[in-house]
Amino acid sequence: MIYCISFVCFISLTAFGEKLQEQQNLQSIWKELEKLKEIDFLKERTLALENEVKGLKLQNYNLNQKVETLERRCAVHSVEDVERTEKTGTMANTTNNHSFSFNKTFESRKRTSKLNRQRSILPRQVSIQTHIAFTAGVSVLNLHNLGINQAIIFDHVITNIGNAYHPHTGTFIVPVKGAYAITLTMTVEPNKLQWLELIVDGGSTYYISAGQADARNYASTTKQWILELHTGSEVWVRKKGAAHTDLNGFMNTIISGYLLFQT
Repeated sequence: MIYCISFVCFISLTAFGEKLQEQQNLQSIWKELEKLKEIDFLKERTLALENEVKGLKLQNYNLNQKVETLERRCAVHSVEDVERTEKTGTMANTTNNHSFSFNKTFESRKRTSKLNRQRSILPRQVSIQTHIAFTAGVSVLNLHNLGINQAIIFDHVITNIGNAYHPHTGTFIVPVKGAYAITLTMTVEPNKLQWLELIVDGGSTYYISAGQADARNYASTTKQWILELHTGSEVWVRKKGAAHTDLNGFMNTIISGYLLFQT
């Protein structure tokens, strides 16, 4: 009788222990799920903050450009005002004696020489302030199994004068309106055919392709476009056509762009 009672108690304790263990496992799983939710929330918040920072940087850049433009206009107007004043003064002094006229002309020549030097400096300053140029490439050996419309990230930056190219997103954000030269070189492995397209503000597209299905060697193609782009426009590259195709990297697929002149 005692043996039976002990056996029943043992079974009951075993069942209770298993149930307790099961509850502990469920609690552990629940905690892990809560952690994953927190991680997903933090990722979304981080992405939102990054986009906000990018927008603020662009606004700040545009404001700086406007300030610099106003400063240049003020400098030019100041030069014109001085010239106008000197011209009026010279005409009024023609009735004075020869000695006074000579001294005035000498002083005017000195001022004019100074103004000419200022004019020669202003264009160089404008040119320096509007220098925009970048070159970046795909650093990994190959990009495999690219999906339809997948963005191509040129992650290794060689040159980024003006900091208008963003390597984390592969996007060139136009800082000032003007004519830009954009050059794209793509390379594919043997027996591969690949298409890419240059996107401007999600609308205008320009295509480039390289390779063929029965080629035995690597194939490469380069294209260049001269585009008039507006301030704030976004330029990037994505895959075109069927999914699950490859692209050769190792800095054999690169993009470059630079400002020719403002418009």
